Amino acid sequence: FLDLVEAELARLIEENDDLREQVSQMESQLGSAQADLEEARSRPQPALAPPTAQIQRPVEPPRPVEPPRSLSAPAPQLADGGDLGGGDHHVQAAKVLGLAQEMADRLTAEAKNEADSMLADARTKSEQLLSEARTKSDGLVNDARARAETMLNDARTRAETLERQSRDKAATLVSDAERKQTEIIGTIQRDKSVLEKKIDELRTFEREYRTRLKTYLESQLRDLGDRASAAPADGRSASNGGYAASGYGQRADAGS
Repeated sequence: FLDLVEAELARLIEENDDLREQVSQMESQLGSAQADLEEARSRPQPALAPPTAQIQRPVEPPRPVEPPRSLSAPAPQLADGGDLGGGDHHVQAAKVLGLAQEMADRLTAEAKNEADSMLADARTKSEQLLSEARTKSDGLVNDARARAETMLNDARTRAETLERQSRDKAATLVSDAERKQTEIIGTIQRDKSVLEKKIDELRTFEREYRTRLKTYLESQLRDLGDRASAAPADGRSASNGGYAASGYGQRADAGS
């Protein structure tokens, strides 16, 4: 009978150790979840990432604790006419069994309460971490969208400014080209007027020169004719003089 009690006590102690090991596993899972959250916080977030990408996996709830088997099983019956050593042994065994049952119930209740408390804390912490991760993810997404909109607006403003500057520069170049064209045409017109004036002056000079030359030649011819008629002439001299005068006069007329 005492061996049975000792075996039951050993089983209860083993179950208590199992419960404590489960509690340690839950604490380890909670620490791992906290480490994952810290790593997610320290890791740089990509721009415009979906919110679900930053959510950490919640802590897996611990396995339900199997309550220990009760020690309320009836004590082994003695063989017919058998005795374990007297009434004192029965009383002592009953006391030991009662104390063992009480200690097992107390340890089981404490382990169950501790496991429930750890499970509630783990769930609360997991929900808190999940909420913080979602809030941080939403903030990062909003910041990325705001930066993208700002960059887009800046690019549009810069493009409009460059387009306006290009148009102004093109208009300035066209205006300068038209002004230079007008200046060149004006210069050509002025040069043309000057050349036409010079041509008119040359033509006037030519007419005047021809007139003066003709007048001069005619006067020379008259002088020669007067001299020829005044000088004594014989037939040959007269004929030679007349031939020379007539030839010179013809050349003068041809020159005019």
